[in-house]
Amino acid sequence: NFQLNLEETDLHGLVQGALNGIRVQVEKQGGTLHCELLAKSPTIKADKLHLTNILHNLVDNATKYCNETAHVLLKTQNIGGGKIQLQVIDNGIGISKEDLGKVFEKFYRVPTGDVHNVKGFGLGLFYTKNICDAHGWKISIDSELGKGTTVTIII
Repeated sequence: NFQLNLEETDLHGLVQGALNGIRVQVEKQGGTLHCELLAKSPTIKADKLHLTNILHNLVDNATKYCNETAHVLLKTQNIGGGKIQLQVIDNGIGISKEDLGKVFEKFYRVPTGDVHNVKGFGLGLFYTKNICDAHGWKISIDSELGKGTTVTIII
C-alpha cells in the first residue's frame, strides 16, 4: 500500500534530471544514454519520486541485461487523446516470448543465460507496473531475444 503524491510535472524536465545521475554510470561502462523528447505538451500529473524510480529501474535493467555495450534511448511523443508515450529502448539480450508474460510478476527473474553477476530480487518491473497502474497508465513490453527490449508507458 502506498499513497501517490500527484503534482503537475514537466515530464521532460523530470526525465532529464533523472538521467543526469544515471548517465555517469552508463558511460562509465562504455554505454550511451540518449533522449528524444518529442512530446509537444509534456506536462503530466505524476508522483515525481515514483516516476523517477521507474526511470532508474528501466535504465538499470537496460544496462544490466546487455552482452555488449549498452545503448539506451528514452523517447517521448504525443499519441493523441491528450496522451504521451514514454519509451525506454535498449539493445540488450532481449526476453523470450515465454518469459514476456511473466516479467511483471512479483519476484520473477528472467533467466539470463550467459549474462553473469546480474543482481536483483525480481521486484523492479513488479514495482514499475504497480506504480503505472496506480497512476492509471498503461505499460507494455516488447522484446526479441538478441535484439533488445522496448518498454512503453502510455501516460
